[in-house]
Amino acid sequence: MADEILTAEELDSLLSSVEETGKGRKNHVKRVSEYDFIRPNKLSGEQLRALQRLHESIAQAMTMSLSTYLRINLEVNIVSLGELTFEVFRNSLPNPTVINILSLDPLPERALATMDMKLSFSLLDRMLGGQGKPLDRMRPLTTIEQSLLDNVIRRTLEQLAEGWKELAAFTAVVENREMDPQFVQVIPSSEMVLVSTFSISAPGELEPGELCFCIPFISLDSVLPRLGNQFRFASMQREQTVQQRGYLNRVVADSPLQVTTTLGTTTLTVDEIMNLKVGDVLVLDQRPQEQVRGHIAGRLRLLGRPGTVGRKAGFLVDKVLPDGRIPR
Repeated sequence: MADEILTAEELDSLLSSVEETGKGRKNHVKRVSEYDFIRPNKLSGEQLRALQRLHESIAQAMTMSLSTYLRINLEVNIVSLGELTFEVFRNSLPNPTVINILSLDPLPERALATMDMKLSFSLLDRMLGGQGKPLDRMRPLTTIEQSLLDNVIRRTLEQLAEGWKELAAFTAVVENREMDPQFVQVIPSSEMVLVSTFSISAPGELEPGELCFCIPFISLDSVLPRLGNQFRFASMQREQTVQQRGYLNRVVADSPLQVTTTLGTTTLTVDEIMNLKVGDVLVLDQRPQEQVRGHIAGRLRLLGRPGTVGRKAGFLVDKVLPDGRIPR
């Protein structure tokens, strides 16, 4: 038993080895966080959500502006928003592509606004009185075609600047245009950029396509810290301006709505319907002195009397029913 008792030196040696082993275990369980030095993340999840809401507001404003200008009911939606290196974004663009090089005074650096050729030719065909069909074979735009398309680009840039003004006020101006993405060298290849992609569609009126905005993060460094709980989107909460109200009135005024009147109804069995022939008389449940009901877009809104206008059937409106209820 005496041989099994440890000396003081042996105890000190044992304790030191245990401490070293403990330190080693602590170091072993430490986790290493991954970090991509080539494509570093500039935005947190909260900031991305804030920017998503901002661009949804911009998409709504573009819908109103372009619908009024083109006189069609089109829809603009934000389909993607993310961080890329400029090289990755540039390599994703097909050749040819409508590329507008922008200055964002007073922000530093330049930005890009791109539009795919299918959408570009569809817009041009619509503006020239066509049915909004693109070319079968894509080609670069002519000078006249670029000038016509500038009217659409200018309106989208106005809405982009309007949406960003509460966060970063700037004026977007087209400085130059290119068709080949490889000739665009205004942003360093390794520079991180914010790319927002909008879809533009109008079934039966336009061939759908995409519009992209590419802004370098170096232009946004001073405003990124404001994205989050402290930043309030005043642009989404402000009252309508006279100009915006005018846009809405013009879009709504040109919207077609079907108006129908019902002279009366009746109920028949399937056998009676199958045996109907020319000359049969159907007795309706509508009394001669009762007012005829008029429907707008399928909803009861009018009361009146049937008649004729020249050689055409007519309907004289006696009462408008805003709430759809017939007064007693």
